[in-house]
Amino acid sequence: MTTQTSHPPFAPGAQGQPAAQAAPNSPPPREGYTTKPQAERHEALWLSLAALHKDTIALGAKKPTAPVSDALRISAEGLLSDCAEFIRQRGERLPVAAPDLAGLAVQLGRALAALESWESHHTTWDERFNCRIWHLHAGYLPIMRLKPPAAALKFKRDDLNAIRVKLDERFTNLRLRDFYNGFRAGRQTERESRPLAAVEAEWQKTYPRLRLFE
Repeated sequence: MTTQTSHPPFAPGAQGQPAAQAAPNSPPPREGYTTKPQAERHEALWLSLAALHKDTIALGAKKPTAPVSDALRISAEGLLSDCAEFIRQRGERLPVAAPDLAGLAVQLGRALAALESWESHHTTWDERFNCRIWHLHAGYLPIMRLKPPAAALKFKRDDLNAIRVKLDERFTNLRLRDFYNGFRAGRQTERESRPLAAVEAEWQKTYPRLRLFE
């Protein structure tokens, strides 16, 4: 089936305004983290979009210029709108399905490519199980549609983010303790008219201070 079409993948702009560009013309996403719910939404969307793309190609194999039915148009526009979370740029108009099967097939193929690009920037390779995993803020999640090994499905990684929070809280408490110790030492020096160095020396004997690296 030919993949060339004269129909734009997105709706034309208003009079005097340029039409919105397709997602593949947008700058590629930067590498970053994602969340487990967002990764699961991405995988479910990719599977639905891939299935619709395959069906559209099959329908247009003999008649690529045949018009798109209302049911197919509604399904396509719904999935393309769901892609906005991953591929649509700010201010870009929501996509409108192409009027013929060839144009719709191209449109869905571009959306799939954009989803895969987003995925490549939010996943990494796990050498432990030889599979791709999502780059999460916390936790461990393989890409399920790539059929990871059973060992990867059972693996649970320590929540490094929770450990980091606990360390931050501990350092904050230590800083507050040092502040109050210094404040009390100053008040005691003022009351007893003793040199501050002598009072700090006593505090060091009673409360060994943790050396912090700024």
